[in-house]
Amino acid sequence: MIFLSKLQKTIFIITVFFTPMAQAANQKPVANAGTDQNVIFSTKVTLSATKSSDSDGTIKTYQWLQSSGTKVLLTNAKTVSPSFISPKKSGSLIFKLTVTDDKKATATDTVTINVNEKLICELPQVNENNVCVDKSTKSQLNDTGITFCSDGAYNVDSCNITSYPRQDAEFGRDALNNDNKDGHAGFSFSKISATGEKLSLDAPVWACVKDNVTGLLWEVKKAKNANDHYGFAETEKFVQSTNSQKLCGETSWRMPQIQELQSIIDYSVPLPNPNIDSYFFPNSTNQIYWSATPYAKNTTDAWGIYFNDGRVFEQEKTTNAAIRLVSSTKTAKTTKYVISDDQQEVLDTQTGLIWRRCVEGMTWNGTTCVGEPFGAMLQEGLQRAASEARLTGKAWRLPNIKELTSLVDTSQQNLAIDLAVFPATPNDQVWSSSSYSLDAFFGWVVHFYYGSSYYTYLEDTGVIRLVR
Repeated sequence: MIFLSKLQKTIFIITVFFTPMAQAANQKPVANAGTDQNVIFSTKVTLSATKSSDSDGTIKTYQWLQSSGTKVLLTNAKTVSPSFISPKKSGSLIFKLTVTDDKKATATDTVTINVNEKLICELPQVNENNVCVDKSTKSQLNDTGITFCSDGAYNVDSCNITSYPRQDAEFGRDALNNDNKDGHAGFSFSKISATGEKLSLDAPVWACVKDNVTGLLWEVKKAKNANDHYGFAETEKFVQSTNSQKLCGETSWRMPQIQELQSIIDYSVPLPNPNIDSYFFPNSTNQIYWSATPYAKNTTDAWGIYFNDGRVFEQEKTTNAAIRLVSSTKTAKTTKYVISDDQQEVLDTQTGLIWRRCVEGMTWNGTTCVGEPFGAMLQEGLQRAASEARLTGKAWRLPNIKELTSLVDTSQQNLAIDLAVFPATPNDQVWSSSSYSLDAFFGWVVHFYYGSSYYTYLEDTGVIRLVR
């Protein structure tokens, strides 16, 4: 045992108390030069480093330098927010920001200022009098009901599949509003009485269903007429009869358009059940239902939907099929599409979706889409979309089957799409991100020559049109 004198103990304690602790290494600051900007000629442009930071100290100095583009006079280049007047010449100006912290560590970042005679806006914003105006709209397009993803062999609940990324179930209302309280997954319905009053969700008797997403009011079938069939020419008599009864207080009952009828399809329901929410729509059957939409390529046909799996095809008008009537006083917007300032993207004002104007593999040359379309199996298409999302920083993905069908223009006799908006669209089938409920080796496509929707095996090839 070692004995220390009182003086030695005092010296020892003082020595231990004042032993310097190891200093933590200085963390470099983070430079943030702000977001890229699109500006017009001869306007004041302000740069901003306000989002720069230093986790263990403070930023002492800021230094901005122009590294590329037409030379401009940068005022207050050693401050957080310098400014300059844009030149009267189109082009890109690049500025480098260097920040230095209180321990003399530095970090850099750059920002690009794109100068044009006319302001370039990115959808959903468009240029109105050299001001970017937001044209976004709330989507009134129902989701598919699909809450599972395909791994190429099985439909699984966990959708984080690296080899099959960004599928239908990972986006939209059935991902964000998946509660089943008022309809399966993203659907939202209300029960309506025979006289037009809104009922509770657990009401035992109701005559109509209001779709709270699309605003459409739908007829509910009674058990005694669930299996009634009609030739197309007979549908008008049924419409007149229903209006004379003032079903649910309405006299505006009509046959639905094909995309309206598709809106209530629940693509997650497998055979033998009908593809619809049977709680809200009892007495539904898994047979063909008529729409009012004529088939442009043949006047003896009209569009119908198979409610046993959700396929959309033309039918001979002599076919006997079921009917479900709809009522709506809403009118469609007169301007459906808005083209971006750079002409390469399209905003659909009715759905709120933004589309690439050209299919993948083709590019916009200022007049039309040119090049060879990228033909792919579904897995390759999903991976291509994920890659484009990473490369562009925009949330590009494959559309679900209802989103893709929203592009179908049934009035066209050539390709079933607006070729002025989507020029050089290939005469081919286009992949959606929706898996087929009965067999994960199949997925949903739209063929834009016919306008029909159907499922095909995943190793089939189709073209890719991206949406966000």
